[in-house]
Amino acid sequence: MNGLPPDDVLADYLAQELGFEPARAQKMLRVLNAVRQGKRERWDVTGDAWSLELSRLRASIHSEQTIPGRSQVLPLEEFELVVRSWLEFMELSRAH
Repeated sequence: MNGLPPDDVLADYLAQELGFEPARAQKMLRVLNAVRQGKRERWDVTGDAWSLELSRLRASIHSEQTIPGRSQVLPLEEFELVVRSWLEFMELSRAH
């Protein structure tokens, strides 16, 4: 999956880290909810190709191996909408 800059980072993150496994997207939504509600101050994870840092204000995605310096920062609410859309896309794809 490839998007156009700067959204190529987000598209690659979704495809490579969440993959086509709804359970991963559902887990991410639970983490996002906990961060947004203040149950967790922040959440940091290093994945196979990308690292993700979540705070109550933003999501920061950084390349771990592909091209050094590739990153994207977006508001937490926007990242949550993207993850929800990715989950819906996977569910629709499986239905057909």
